[in-house]
Amino acid sequence: MTLVTKLNYLFKIYREYGFREFLRIGWLGLWHHGANRLVLLALTKPTYVQRSSADERFYDFHFASVDELMAMKKKPDYEIAQLDVDRVRMGIARCLVQWDGDQLTGYTWVWLKKLAYIADGFYLNLPDDAIYNYKALTLPAYRGFGFQGLRHVKLLELLRPDGIRRLFGFVASENTRSFRGVRKSGYQVVGELLIRKTGQRVHTRLRLNADFWPGKPVLEDMGCPMA
Repeated sequence: MTLVTKLNYLFKIYREYGFREFLRIGWLGLWHHGANRLVLLALTKPTYVQRSSADERFYDFHFASVDELMAMKKKPDYEIAQLDVDRVRMGIARCLVQWDGDQLTGYTWVWLKKLAYIADGFYLNLPDDAIYNYKALTLPAYRGFGFQGLRHVKLLELLRPDGIRRLFGFVASENTRSFRGVRKSGYQVVGELLIRKTGQRVHTRLRLNADFWPGKPVLEDMGCPMA
């Protein structure tokens, strides 16, 4: 990210979220200069507004098939990539969709493997009762009604027979919009990961709360040199 791009982003933060958030993002940028800081989050009890709960009977929630995803992929607003479809075909991921008749309300993706993709070359193994929620979308016409939180409720209900009780995710520390969105849905901060690249080496520092992963978490190196 160039200096001009960083400054433009900071001024955008100032316009949308005010001076305090502007200072926070600016300070993080200076403190972690040259590093990528990811905030790790977990969700056990999703939160959602009462209206979404009252209206849920009018919507269809289900895991999308490959054929359904291929049809959705044709609509750019749905932001479905071929890689997404391939992951479902290979049994790596699943997509919970929410439909309002023939209109897509939104979706939530989960990574089925216990090694959660964090960044290129890095995967974090998760507790047995957690699953990685790595992508989500609510269409503009349905935003503001708590449907993302409601989809999390449905997702945990459908995955409960598999022993899943918690969702795991992460956001870049400077991504204010995403961070506020996941906190609004009920996610709690459980740790952080710093990734710093220097030349041909990659340095990482992982911190996880003991109540999230009381065992020994492993940050796996998938081919990058480690310091």
